[in-house]
Amino acid sequence: MASFLRSKQAGIQNDLSASIRPELFAPDDQARYGINSQISCLAYDPIQSLLAVGTSESRFGPGCIYVFGQRRVQKVLRPSRPTSLLKIQFTANRLVSLDAKNELAVWDLDAGERLTGQIIAGRVVDMVTDPMLDWAFLGLQNGDVVAYDLDRRSLARAFRLPNFWAAERGPNARAATLVCLALHPRDVGKLLIGYTHGAVIYSFKQNRPQHFLEYVLPPGAPGGSSVGVDTPRRPRLTHAVWHPSGTFVVTAHDDGSLALWDPKEGRLITARTLARNRVDQPAPNSALAIVTEPFSKIAWCCKQNPEDTGLLVAGGQSPDAPKSMTFVELGLTPMYATSSWQALGDWFAGKRQVALPLPAGAQAADFLLVPRASPHFAGAQDPIAVITTLSSGELLTMSFPSGYPISPTNQLHPSTFFVHPFVTKVNVSSLERPRWLSMFEKRDQGEPLLKGGAEASRPRKRFEERTIIQAAHVDSTIRIWDSGHADDIENGQVLQVDMARALDRYDDVEITAMSMAGGTGEFVVGTRTGEAVVFRWGANRFYGREANQTLEPNPKGLTDISSRADPTLKEGLQPFVLYEMMMGPITAVQVSNVGFVAVGSELGFLTIMDLRGPRIIYQAPMTDFAKQEKRTSFLKGHHHSAAPQKEWPVVIEFGVMTLDDDKYSSICCFVGTNLGKVITFKLLPADGGYSVQLAGVVQCEGRVVSLSPIEANTGRPAAATGQIVAGLREGRQVNGALVAGKLDP
Repeated sequence: MASFLRSKQAGIQNDLSASIRPELFAPDDQARYGINSQISCLAYDPIQSLLAVGTSESRFGPGCIYVFGQRRVQKVLRPSRPTSLLKIQFTANRLVSLDAKNELAVWDLDAGERLTGQIIAGRVVDMVTDPMLDWAFLGLQNGDVVAYDLDRRSLARAFRLPNFWAAERGPNARAATLVCLALHPRDVGKLLIGYTHGAVIYSFKQNRPQHFLEYVLPPGAPGGSSVGVDTPRRPRLTHAVWHPSGTFVVTAHDDGSLALWDPKEGRLITARTLARNRVDQPAPNSALAIVTEPFSKIAWCCKQNPEDTGLLVAGGQSPDAPKSMTFVELGLTPMYATSSWQALGDWFAGKRQVALPLPAGAQAADFLLVPRASPHFAGAQDPIAVITTLSSGELLTMSFPSGYPISPTNQLHPSTFFVHPFVTKVNVSSLERPRWLSMFEKRDQGEPLLKGGAEASRPRKRFEERTIIQAAHVDSTIRIWDSGHADDIENGQVLQVDMARALDRYDDVEITAMSMAGGTGEFVVGTRTGEAVVFRWGANRFYGREANQTLEPNPKGLTDISSRADPTLKEGLQPFVLYEMMMGPITAVQVSNVGFVAVGSELGFLTIMDLRGPRIIYQAPMTDFAKQEKRTSFLKGHHHSAAPQKEWPVVIEFGVMTLDDDKYSSICCFVGTNLGKVITFKLLPADGGYSVQLAGVVQCEGRVVSLSPIEANTGRPAAATGQIVAGLREGRQVNGALVAGKLDP
């Protein structure tokens, strides 16, 4: 626990400690940003332009539903008991959810409340709804299908479909269990039921199954894996999906096969894998076994014209192939009445395949298409983007069908930033309100994905400073936004900084330290490989084009990297200068409001820069201060002799105050180390610039965790601002003190 520096007067210490009670440090406001647990399911409503995210129960928290809209619109829906969400789907102005405890719940989006819920007898494996129906169809593992009336909020007692495959395909099919459900996209009277042994097309009008679709590979046919090629095989079904117009059905199987069916006659047209076609036909040299990953999800997409289609597939690739999703562009659907079976099979081979790349080492666990306008055709008509849930629990948004990454900055709610991708480090700064309101980033960006929801009116913050969060991600991007505090956020825009582009290196970029100046908005970032980058707000003189300037390495020196600005960023935080410290990971950085930056590294090195050059005005190792005696510091402490230990800066702060017996106030830089040392420097004008002088060293017990220069008379921060520094020329003095927080050894 952090404690104040020990006072020599025990009585005063006891009086201060007596008023510090645990209940005074209880949080009065819980976190409002982030996802509480791993994401398990997604849903999108193009009519209301809302995104719903369901999470699973874990040691981090219970499962819940987040509904996100434009800007900071957010509502959290919490189930009545701890559980994991399996399915969430929008229907009209309601949200229907299914959890791991087989409870179906209906939520009112207008009020953000749970309307009703019912526990279903049996294990529910799939749920399907339609935006035009007041019914939710639930598929049970034993093969039965039941319907829930969303209008009357109860199960339809008279409706229950049995396991057709087990009932009508003989005793060998009794082990068939239900896998998936799908409503016909144009005929509400048909339901596609997928079992492990095959698929059934059921007609509500005729009240009976019309066709049984069983995928049987004859001897000699390679199928998806070529395992057991000399015998008949029946690969198990994993997915069943309608063509957008209902003309065909595609089933996916555990051997990596995609089978195309004619639902009118129940006939297999052809089968293929992602790598080869007509795998249902005997072929020479088909005994070579092929290993493919299982399918995670399949969607049959279409453009505005429902006959111009393609398959988006997650999985089904070789384990050695680069990780990606696959879009098989099929093109315009042939005229069914006049096309031969051969022509239909050739059409299913596709016009081309597009790989939607995934991060290295990750797989697509699920994905969600984001249609432009229509909620119909299973939410797959004219999609503009696809949001993918990775096996790591992260989100990835890509354009469709090109597969270019889409940054969630100013596209999705800040809560999704924490998993898009994962956050590795967070820093919080207080920025002056006028400064933050002027920081409106101008960046080339596509159409917003979320436009729904209405922001509630909130009171204006009473204090002028804004609380700004800087979150560093594993992909080396940093997102900066105003967190607010239940108040009106006047500038809700999110800023983005790309460290990989600033370093001109996309591998081995790990951010270890960040600092933002509260008055100027200057931003400094340190990395594990020993670089520090300073960003400044301004216009991009290379906007719209790549600078293509080669910059030579400059170890221990400063390099102008303004040419590495993002060509899509017209105005924002631009890369300014790179300091290649090359002395181990950066452990502490601090940027002041008066043009100074201090950087500390793990190998025990300290550098102070003046950005007016920019130039380096001070460099020194921590070993220079190992034997410094406390002679001129205003802090009280004790000197302890001990064996030499590795020491590095961990906290740096700037301030303005009068030190010891000085007759004037000066700009000060305070440095705290991991071994409890507090080092004070004075920054003094010299030869048209500034020089740095050591003012004193104090040894404390325990690691320093915070340094706070304050005015001794008022307790206000003794910050180094432009106005205060300008007053030093007129002889203004600041009677200051330094409050150091440390960890008990």
